[in-house]
Amino acid sequence: MIKKPLALLVGLIILVLALAAGARMLPRLLGADDEAIAHVMPEGTAVFAEINLLNLQNAPSRQVAASFADTYTAVDIPFNSNDPSTVFNLFDPALHTLLGLTVSEDVRPWIGLNAGLGLLPPGEDGLAHWLLAATVRDDDQAAHFISKVATGSDVQGLFAHQPTADRVGDLVVIASDPATLAAAAAAQQGLSLADSKRYQQTLAQLPDNRAATLYLNGTDLDVFLETAVPATSSGYVQAARGLLPAYTAVGLAAYATADGIQVDMVGLHDELSATHQALRQAQTAETPTDAVLPGATTVYLTGQRLDLVWQLLKGSLAGLGYSAADVDEAMALFARLFGFNPETELLARLDGAYAVALVPTPEGAIDPGLSAVALAAHPDPAALTAQADALAAGLTPLGATATKEGDVYEITTAAGPPLAAYMVHENFLLVGTERAGLTAVVQSVTSLADKPLYQGAWAVLPANALPFLFIDGTQLAAWLPYLAAGSNPITHVVMGIHSNETVSRGTLIFVIR
Repeated sequence: MIKKPLALLVGLIILVLALAAGARMLPRLLGADDEAIAHVMPEGTAVFAEINLLNLQNAPSRQVAASFADTYTAVDIPFNSNDPSTVFNLFDPALHTLLGLTVSEDVRPWIGLNAGLGLLPPGEDGLAHWLLAATVRDDDQAAHFISKVATGSDVQGLFAHQPTADRVGDLVVIASDPATLAAAAAAQQGLSLADSKRYQQTLAQLPDNRAATLYLNGTDLDVFLETAVPATSSGYVQAARGLLPAYTAVGLAAYATADGIQVDMVGLHDELSATHQALRQAQTAETPTDAVLPGATTVYLTGQRLDLVWQLLKGSLAGLGYSAADVDEAMALFARLFGFNPETELLARLDGAYAVALVPTPEGAIDPGLSAVALAAHPDPAALTAQADALAAGLTPLGATATKEGDVYEITTAAGPPLAAYMVHENFLLVGTERAGLTAVVQSVTSLADKPLYQGAWAVLPANALPFLFIDGTQLAAWLPYLAAGSNPITHVVMGIHSNETVSRGTLIFVIR
């Protein structure tokens, strides 16, 4: 006979194991399964997006949803803040056009707590294929839905194939074509996205409480983009990727917090190149450009070492058909026209802080509203001023004019409005879309750094995140007609970045009052 102390110990162990198993199984009993959707996606899925409706229904999510109630009312969108998932009713018109169905009437009655979309690399037919999958909480309603898809109106004209739907294990799966549906069934019985080591490594970097997840397989995404992006635009994709580390996978997670809506981003990549490594090490928590920009700045993006950014861009221009030799030749031609080489004598010296911003322009500007301004620190303002004068003088033979008022040069042609404006201010080079934007910067009384909303805005970011982006939500709403300033609950947006040799991270937070 087991003695009482030993029996008590065994009982406690059994209780702990039962509680642990219950904690793991309870979400599945409620219909949520973090791996169910990924198990029907083939291992080589290029793009995978998933919604976890259980996490979308928690207290922070309902609080965020309630904050947007007035916004949805203002644009006449039916939305129940007690059930944030009603936001997906917005897809009713699109789904009705594509499949003759709606989310509100045909999907919500049966869908469980997980749903996802997978985009596969092209098959032998050269066409991209896709899968939609969802867990089920009502078998009869799910069967009715599958029947409606099978007997619905012909949508062959909207797709390369006829979409088809069926049960695959415990899920309802809609596929672009029968072969892709068969691939989903095979994935569930063999190797799936959930079994991919790269997928597992990426998702392990993201929080468990995510309401929405996006996964991009870097290798397969390249194949997918080669087919999905028109050939005339493929060079831009290649050029953009040249600016970034060699990502093997990218993951995003969105969820509600006490501060608002948070989006965590993670990129897995090969070991950084020397240029990428130097750029990473140059980023700091110091943002000296915020003291130059006006307090009314609406969007502010900050960073360090524009010279290194240029080096990366130069190396990626091959995607647009320009070799390094082509770029060097263009720089030499510029030097003959204007008296200085913009790469070696200007860009190479922009090794400090830089920023890109949108600032409100005063009444009377050519384009009243928000004006784009870029500024970069330069170690020799005198040399910079000489280059500004040389540029103005060299434009005249080319049929353009750089008119100087005060310290601002505005470039115009006889054909139309100003092309750009530039100036030297303190130890910064400023370039903008028009004179009014630069004037708004140099004539401001208070700076962005003095703005109460801005001060401490970065505090909501993780401790190791470096400032990257700030947006004044109220200011931005004033210029976006669909975001009424009175109903917009987003006070500001901040983003921070942090990376090491093989993992890059970003945190974006929409702060809600």
